[in-house]
Amino acid sequence: MKRPLITALALAAFASPAIAGDFASDSAESRLRGCLLAGSTTSSQATLEAKVIEVRAFCGAQINRVRDQRTAGLSGDAKSSAVRKLNTEIAQAIANFSGLKLDDAQDR
Repeated sequence: MKRPLITALALAAFASPAIAGDFASDSAESRLRGCLLAGSTTSSQATLEAKVIEVRAFCGAQINRVRDQRTAGLSGDAKSSAVRKLNTEIAQAIANFSGLKLDDAQDR
């Protein structure tokens, strides 16, 4: 009777860091999304370029946390690519939340 309980507790102890890591990552992504939504809908900027600058400043801590999680263990081109992908996702989210078009900012 004790052996299955001990085995279950041991497995739970080994699985906890993996589960906690996924939760922390999901939590950071969720906080960033909430911050981007709040910043995009309350921003006073009329152009997408200005709005992205303002919202990135507003959400700097959350952006840094997600960037650090996504680039952990990466270097060189892989790290640069992950950062560029995050930056694109941020601009797209701000465009979606604010109703401005991403294409307008890219044409300049």
